[in-house]
Parts: sequence; structure tokens; C-alpha cells
Amino acid sequence: DSEFLWFNQVPNAPIPRHTRRWFQSRPFRRAVSAAINRDDIIKLVYRGYAHAAAGSVSQANRFWFNRALRPPRHDVEAAVKLLAQDGFRLDRGTLRDRDGNPVEFSMITNAGSRTRTQMGALLQQDLAKIGIRVNFTPLEFQSLIERITSSNRYESCLLGFANVEVDPNTQSNVWLSSGSHHAWNPGQSTPATAWEAEIDALVRQQAETADANARKRAFDRVQELLAEYAPIVYLVNPDVLIGLSPSLRNAAPSAHPPHVFWNVEHLFLSTPARRARN
Repeated sequence: DSEFLWFNQVPNAPIPRHTRRWFQSRPFRRAVSAAINRDDIIKLVYRGYAHAAAGSVSQANRFWFNRALRPPRHDVEAAVKLLAQDGFRLDRGTLRDRDGNPVEFSMITNAGSRTRTQMGALLQQDLAKIGIRVNFTPLEFQSLIERITSSNRYESCLLGFANVEVDPNTQSNVWLSSGSHHAWNPGQSTPATAWEAEIDALVRQQAETADANARKRAFDRVQELLAEYAPIVYLVNPDVLIGLSPSLRNAAPSAHPPHVFWNVEHLFLSTPARRARN
């Protein structure tokens, strides 16, 4: 599974034009990623039971993970330099765009999630260090879904994916630009960017061949493009923690669900030996 955030890039979304321009800027998205201290999230939110995410695939997915990728390095100076490339400047602790607008946006997540509430607070602190003000707002889940899938009345969103299959074909609706779950700009009639068009072609290519190595090469390139353009800023992959009774035999927990019951036909409970009576 993965935890991540993204920015609303839908062309007709009811957000200010200058705010949409920030979100459509690759240096801006990459700067936000560089400003986030993922180690703090791991230590303070997950008590060490997570790993920094390198991209869309967890390292636990050993075949499909692109081993050439590394998690983004926390580097505030690099973040400031990236922002300067696109005309942003720090003015007495406030980041401003080329037109002088202070950089401030809202971030929504689902109410009731303790981990995401904690992450939101850390993200606010990290982005404040590069002059960005984040207004963090947990919402009732149905309201959040309506905003990100229908009305587009949001600016950024902190959420996560629970993967039910290791094969990337189950996530095609996320990566294809026409997909309804293409988080940052869903349901495109034609790809909005050249790199999204390349991802479309690669996703279809790997789905149409039975050659596992060819599929692997194609999806490795998809992961590289997602890392390069950062339409989704990946944060962490939480560890899977399993508690087992000592009496449960033949258990072999997996990182993939169902974590314990995938080999249920081989599981059994041992019974303690009874003491002989005189």
C-alpha cells in the first residue's frame, strides 16, 4: 500500500487560475516532494514501521518494483532552487509566484484517519519551511469522494491506495489519462501532456503482451515517468504488521492480502498437551 498526495490539475476546476498554474508546474511539484521529510513521517506517525516510497510501486512488490528508483531526498535548498526556476521567490518567509501571489493552498483528507491527520500536520510544518502555507482540512469520507471524483472542489488531497493485486493491470484506471481514477486530471478525452500520452502507450503495451520481461520494461518506464513528473507525490509505504497466536501452525504471513489466510487450507490450531492424571 502507499500514502501520497496530489494536486488538482483539472482545467475547469473551481480554483484560482494562478493556483492551477502552480499545480501544473513540474518544478513546483518536485519542490514540494523535496521539502517533505519522509523520515519524520516514518518515525513520528508509523513509529518506524514504514518505508519511504520511491514511487507508485512498493519495494515489497519485488517483480514490478523499478529497482533503479530511490525515494526523493529531503532537501530544502534543492526545493527552493526548483521553485526559483519557475519564477517563485521567498519574500520574508512567504513564497510568492512571479505575479506576487502568496503560495497558499488547501489539502483535504478523510476524517477519522489518525495517521493522515498526523501526516497533514507534518506536511504543514515541512512546507512552511519553504514559505508555503497549507490549510489542512479532514472531511467526511463521502464529501471527500464527491469532491475528488465529481465537483473537483478541492486543491490538493492526501490519501492512499490499498493494492489488492500485485499486477499493474489492476491499476490501469489510475495511469490511463482517460481513467476515472487518474487522480490529478481524470477522464481526459486526449492526453493533456506528452508524458501522459507516453504512459498511456506503455500501459496498453504491457497489457497486450504475454512476455513478462517486456511488460516489466514497459512498466519500469511508467514508474520513471511518474517519478520524473511527480503528478502524485508518494510519501511512504506502511509496513504490514501481523499478530499470530503461538498455537497457529503453518502460518506464513505475506505482504500481500490476505496476509495470513492465503494458505488457509494448511493452517491449524495446536492444542496444548494434557497432563496425565494419577
